[in-house]
Amino acid sequence: MIMKAKDGTQILLRKFTISEANNLSIYLNHLSPESKQRFGPHSFDVDSIYTMFDQSDNYVGYIAQDKTQKKIISYSLIKHGYLEHDKLRLESYGLEVDKVSDCTFSPSVSDDYQNKGIGKLMFDYIIDDLQAINKKRILLWGGVQAANESAFAFYLKQGFTVLGKFEHNGYNYDMIFDIN
Repeated sequence: MIMKAKDGTQILLRKFTISEANNLSIYLNHLSPESKQRFGPHSFDVDSIYTMFDQSDNYVGYIAQDKTQKKIISYSLIKHGYLEHDKLRLESYGLEVDKVSDCTFSPSVSDDYQNKGIGKLMFDYIIDDLQAINKKRILLWGGVQAANESAFAFYLKQGFTVLGKFEHNGYNYDMIFDIN
């Protein structure tokens, strides 16, 4: 699907394929140190990417490419279900987690392309895909760091709600999005 960013850049949104592991590794390794610290569902090397996608149907990757430059500018990962180590914390908020209808979300946008609407375009694209496979809720992968005010504001703007606050390398908010 081709969309336009706020600055007019044409963006190609699509699912990630394992044949793009080298390009994804390049994208991830070119993130700023701050962005690298905040994105952590898997290591940034090609072998880790292959392991994640080759050995499990539980993960779906999504990418956005600058159509002109043909480089990855955004990557998001969906895990079907929830992270097992988060289960007790999520249930402590009164949430009944579900391996079938819930999914876990970890987004990233290249530092050079932030604040251009790419995250919103990607999120809307992913929501459409998740609706097609009957997912009902999205949980943030490891929550969002309280110090990451722009990400927290983004999630609120998209319709996420705060479940609660926890401490892990600083304060974080668990957030959830109900897919309609």
